[in-house]
Amino acid sequence: MKITKTKLKRLIEESISNRFNPNGNNLETGKVGNIPIKIQIVDNEIERKKGLMFRQSMPQNEGMLFIHDFPDICGYYMKNTYIPLSIAYADEEGVIFQIEDMTPGDLTSVIAIQPALYALEMNQGWFDANGIVIGNIIEF
Repeated sequence: MKITKTKLKRLIEESISNRFNPNGNNLETGKVGNIPIKIQIVDNEIERKKGLMFRQSMPQNEGMLFIHDFPDICGYYMKNTYIPLSIAYADEEGVIFQIEDMTPGDLTSVIAIQPALYALEMNQGWFDANGIVIGNIIEF
């Protein structure tokens, strides 16, 4: 069987994306404001760098919660990310202080305006659609 570059690329992308919640595994229950969500918790540098790369879709009310080692002025960009996302930065109490939309493939970092311990990525528009605003709390 001949493997073309296109097929090899697709196999690599599928392999990488399958480690993220392939069957709903490794999801924690949480909530933002009063809205229940399922989140994959990412709390180490290697996983934070990979984030949601190569995923083709993400179910509604699911997201990825990045936990940093300490509050920091952090930034996220969308290299190899195909899903339009919104990101919410939160302090060490889980209080959201910033919400931004992100564009697939954009290499421009969306920088937190103050030190953040948490960053929550959801499908783009999820925060607006659910009435989530600055001051709401991320709980898990």
